[in-house]
Amino acid sequence: MTLKLILPKIGCLSGVCEAVAEYKAAPSKFEINAVNKMIVAADTNYTEYFATTENDRLGVGLASGRVAHTVFWLVDGDKYIGTFDLRHELTPALEQVGGHIAYQIRPSEQHKGYASAGLKLCLQKALEMGIDKVLLTCEESNVASYTVIHKTMLEYSGCEIAPTFKNGVQNRRVWVYTQKRWGKIRAVAIAVVRKANKVLAVACYDPVKNEEFYRLPGGGIEFGEKAAEALQREIREEIGVEISVGKKLGVYENIFTFGNQKGHEIMILHEVSLPLEYMQKDKIPMLEEEFEGRCYEFVEITADKRIYPAIFGDEKWQQYI
Repeated sequence: MTLKLILPKIGCLSGVCEAVAEYKAAPSKFEINAVNKMIVAADTNYTEYFATTENDRLGVGLASGRVAHTVFWLVDGDKYIGTFDLRHELTPALEQVGGHIAYQIRPSEQHKGYASAGLKLCLQKALEMGIDKVLLTCEESNVASYTVIHKTMLEYSGCEIAPTFKNGVQNRRVWVYTQKRWGKIRAVAIAVVRKANKVLAVACYDPVKNEEFYRLPGGGIEFGEKAAEALQREIREEIGVEISVGKKLGVYENIFTFGNQKGHEIMILHEVSLPLEYMQKDKIPMLEEEFEGRCYEFVEITADKRIYPAIFGDEKWQQYI
């Protein structure tokens, strides 16, 4: 995969035309803006479209209330994947709904991790423009988009602020830094889901260390959120299951390196139960776009398996099984 963000160019128009047909065949309310933009590119004067996007990028001839913005196409080689629209600044209206970045992935390429990868590339573009942090918004009901935004915020640092309402629709708002803030200690909630001598975990790989390992379910605790609430939210997002959170098993410190990047976490562990039908499964598919094709599975606890957090090495697991 050689993903990159480019300015619209004639060489990718055939892919845009194909995407237009996909949108027309299966439109949804989350794709209306992207559909309109691509229909303009595919069904009208191409020269006029390219001139308009260039003027918008330079801030030339903008309509009242509009700001300069750059339209990028996400491509893999010359294959069109989606559109990312980066606004150079915010108006009071955009601070309420819209934010800095709007994006869409063509229907045939959704659920393959492109939204997450493209958003990170767009953050780099914003950084190059001198934008220190961006505001990202989405409708409350757009779970897929919020999941991408939320995970990016946890990776790059930022915060979620109070939602807004427009035409009776609630919109979530998240600030995300355009450059990762290393040195930050994260508070995370970790779930220990046990079945005999097994725990629920997902297989992972560190390409720098050439190391395969398993990671327990869980994720970052948001400001104002309790660890048990964070586990309920994270597992709901990851596998679509409502869980029961049991007793607290302890609080641990985890300092680690993954992919040449150092991390520091304070972990709060809870015993967690899944519905019986899920406890009877060997594998549970993950729903989030960035984990497409991966599963949680019940992993037998043995000395030859690396199960992180590292506190659960060797004999220390015995107190939990």
